[in-house]
Amino acid sequence: MDNDGVLKSAILLMSLGEEEASQVFRFLGPKEVQKLSETMATLNDIKQETIETVLEEFCQHAEGKTSLGQDALDYLRKVLTRALGEEKANNLMDRISQGDDTSGIESLKWMDAASAAELIKNEHPQIIATILVHLGRINPVPSSGCLPND
Repeated sequence: MDNDGVLKSAILLMSLGEEEASQVFRFLGPKEVQKLSETMATLNDIKQETIETVLEEFCQHAEGKTSLGQDALDYLRKVLTRALGEEKANNLMDRISQGDDTSGIESLKWMDAASAAELIKNEHPQIIATILVHLGRINPVPSSGCLPND
């Protein structure tokens, strides 16, 4: 998505309210959440006419759309569980999810540090280094005063 699209999305999400915006974020990947969050954090002094333009454009795009396909993964999981049983359905859904913009490394971005560490602890150091490079920067732990120069 280009910068204009991110800006419009941020304005729309800020206009929706907390509960509705949080529901939208559930369907986004880590990079999308980060980009939108950064843009939302910088929004200030947006003119009313800009907000109205964004909302009108959204309404034009939404006209004629149906809810068919919303919550499709949940629906599919239920259908597959009934047809194949829970274990086979879960395996199939995992494979579908992995093909849905979520690589193994991408899914690690959503894990807490302890879970990610547990997952890779027995890997070769070069594999661990490669994974850590792709995870990106995290915020450092605040100083506790127990290290030199604290």
